Amino acid sequence: MRATRSVAPFAWLLLGGAAACATSGDPGAYGIGGGADVSVDTGGDGEPPDGTALAEAGDDAEDAAPLEASADSSATGKTCAGLADGTPCGPVPDVCHAAPVCSGGVCGAPAPKANGFVCAPAPDGCHSEGTCSSGVCQPPPDKPDGTVCASAPSACYTSGTCSGGVCGAPAPRADGYNWSSGDFTAICCSGSEVHADTSSNCGACGIKCNASNGESCSLLGGHYFCRGCVASSACWSKCCSESFSPFSCAASDCAGNCDSTYCPPGTHCVVGAPSSSDYCSY
Repeated sequence: MRATRSVAPFAWLLLGGAAACATSGDPGAYGIGGGADVSVDTGGDGEPPDGTALAEAGDDAEDAAPLEASADSSATGKTCAGLADGTPCGPVPDVCHAAPVCSGGVCGAPAPKANGFVCAPAPDGCHSEGTCSSGVCQPPPDKPDGTVCASAPSACYTSGTCSGGVCGAPAPRADGYNWSSGDFTAICCSGSEVHADTSSNCGACGIKCNASNGESCSLLGGHYFCRGCVASSACWSKCCSESFSPFSCAASDCAGNCDSTYCPPGTHCVVGAPSSSDYCSY
């Protein structure tokens, strides 16, 4: 309610007198604090113009009253009034939820993203990416055992594979593995690519030809032997077979029996007759 704009005549006389005393040098005589500016404009004729002066202070106080909050504010503090449906109205809470949007003038709750949405990167080669499930980001799962996770350094190594979410190191292939199709001399020895036609690996890994015994690696009946031997005791097999010339260090007991005793690990004795001496093979 606005203050009344009428002042009774006797009240005016009292106030007029108080004003007169105040201006005479005693501002506190009527309980008015020193320095307070209390005056009534009489219009110069001793009468208030229209009785409005006393109500102005009340008008100003009313005008300064706080405004009420908007009724359509959402819990996020964002109003959806006048905004189209689908307009974002709040922050994204996490990677597996979308931002809340306006719908019918109301700011809705954040919606979960579709199951399978990628929410976390794969930490290594033995884990898949983490994905959302019902609004929750699931930890990256293990990839199936046997999944290749590390490249082989050469043809004589297998690739590293996963086992229980852990990447195994590349492993050397078994000795004798043929690392070049079409070339039977191309074999792996302790993880190295070699050719089995040299005096260091003659026919198999580790068979060495003894040059001091006249030996060198050469082909006989489709297989490589240390040939040219003189003494059996100096051969790697302890048998210098005289079945073919030049003589060959054979995988034999030198009594006509195939013998794997001196063959390298992973090999066995193969009867070479009638085209060659006995030899070691993978």
